[in-house]
Amino acid sequence: MSETIRSFIAIELSPEIKAALQQIEDELKPKIFGVKWVKPDNIHLTLKFLGHIDTHAVESVRTVLAAITQSAKPFILGLSSLGAFPTLERPRVIWIGINKGSGESTALANAIDDKVSEFGIEKEGRAFHPHLTLGRIDFLKDKNALKNAFASLKVPPLAMAASKITLFQSILVREGAIYTILHEVALR
Repeated sequence: MSETIRSFIAIELSPEIKAALQQIEDELKPKIFGVKWVKPDNIHLTLKFLGHIDTHAVESVRTVLAAITQSAKPFILGLSSLGAFPTLERPRVIWIGINKGSGESTALANAIDDKVSEFGIEKEGRAFHPHLTLGRIDFLKDKNALKNAFASLKVPPLAMAASKITLFQSILVREGAIYTILHEVALR
């Protein structure tokens, strides 16, 4: 009998960017209620959520990542502004966008999506939008508070070198998610 694991492929963030995300969340929390915030240490630039995959598929994912990173070079990843999915009028997810490195991360995400679909992982049904998820909205009491908080908060113009991609296992527990690195591959 085979086992499955919940997993995703992402770019890990630098300690400086995680610290900035913590400050941003600390500023937003007293202004916006009804949000389940993501711990900054758990925030990544997710390139592909794989869902529950057979443990035997992990080796195939490793092979895909090795092939993709043969032609992908390190790049600079920079933070842009706050946003909400699907829209600021109907916010469900609060995020920070990516300005520098948006094209490179989109190319990586699309290449990964194409390759892993070859062994049965469903392709994304929508275009990749590089972002860092800060929180998920359960029930927003005051939409104007969100808009005002977004307008008053400036995201620092931080950037980092994105030099590797990582395959994570994700285990959901009551307090959130626990991520374990399964495999890392350097961009060349």
